[in-house]
Amino acid sequence: MAFTGLRSVVLCLGLLTLPALAADKSVTPYLSVVPEKPSLLQRLASVLRPKPVRAAEPAHKAAPRHVASVAKKSKAPPAAVATETPALSTTVGAAMTSPAQLSEADLAAKGLALFNDASLSGGSKASCATCHFSTGHTNNKTYVGLDVVADGDPNGRNTPTLWGVGERSVFGWQGQAATLEDSIRGIIVNRMKGPEPSKETLAALIAYVKTLNYPANWQVREDGTPREDASPAVKRGFELYVGDGGCGTCHQLPSFDKKSKDDIGTGGKFKVPTLHAAASTAPYFHDGRTASLRDAVKLMWEFYAKKMESRLPTEAELDDLTAYVGAL
Repeated sequence: MAFTGLRSVVLCLGLLTLPALAADKSVTPYLSVVPEKPSLLQRLASVLRPKPVRAAEPAHKAAPRHVASVAKKSKAPPAAVATETPALSTTVGAAMTSPAQLSEADLAAKGLALFNDASLSGGSKASCATCHFSTGHTNNKTYVGLDVVADGDPNGRNTPTLWGVGERSVFGWQGQAATLEDSIRGIIVNRMKGPEPSKETLAALIAYVKTLNYPANWQVREDGTPREDASPAVKRGFELYVGDGGCGTCHQLPSFDKKSKDDIGTGGKFKVPTLHAAASTAPYFHDGRTASLRDAVKLMWEFYAKKMESRLPTEAELDDLTAYVGAL
């Protein structure tokens, strides 16, 4: 009796669990599942449920917005934006722009303006163009500092040309500057008594003076040799230049100068100057002691002849050698 009563209880419990099993989709191996449609109440709830709000993403994730773009997106009236604009910081690109990023032409143009700017000197007394004009040549005067002195003054320094300065090895009559930058800086600070120039100022001046080339001469090639249609005097002068005159020993082709300093009996060791454009750079030597090119050629040949114990030139040879040097 006890066993029969237990079976009846189990059977009743099994019948009670059938609706739950029918609703449980995990028993699909045993019951076929019929898709349920959402009730009217569920559909109404889905319509009335508020949708989540997503924050708008910035247009440019990689870079922070510029202050200028903030001003553009502001809803303030245009007048207010215009009032605040001058207070905004400059852009990063503008702040990082330097003369090094300028083209060579733009940098040289800036250098030309500085070349004629008297504020580079103490008291704005002179500019680079005072002694070299705006073409970078020479004003043919001898100076002590910024004061013009008589040619031949032992303390004076003859103004050299800046034509071809980018091709030279060392700078200054005493060869004291190893670079063009050192030379320009020394002239501004020591001779012109101006303030220390910035790197940007020096870079611009260098760019400008490097554009100052020697004028071409129809009688002489770039390497210094005479052309086929050169005058007979120039051709004879060239042979003397590289021969008995000994000029090529110090004024070496094709630059017609030399890096080292020499003592030629003019009061000490001085840098060998270039002979390019020599016809228009009188007076000659560091102190401007010689007024004419022919006298300078004569002085140098006589010095060389004494040093090398060689012969002196004839008047005709001096004329020919002067013709050649004047054609450079």
